[in-house]
Amino acid sequence: MTWQELGSERVAQLKAFQSGSPMPFRLKLKGYHRIQVDAYLRKIAELVDAGSPAEIERPAFDVVMRGYDRRQVDAFIAPLFQAPEA
Repeated sequence: MTWQELGSERVAQLKAFQSGSPMPFRLKLKGYHRIQVDAYLRKIAELVDAGSPAEIERPAFDVVMRGYDRRQVDAFIAPLFQAPEA
């Protein structure tokens, strides 16, 4: 994973998140556990800051009541797990 794979808009959202802004995910009756998602995105933000193209694993978030919209979270992190174009 490299931070370029995320795109400048996602990188800007992660930097804003690090500064205390909430992520733009809707809350759903059943969604991903917010604390788990937030912790994962903090880890990604740290890697972006470090400029480190470290390998990361696909997360397995718990589904809970009043969690983040699963589709939005999956779409946000999808570029990290796409095969690079040749």
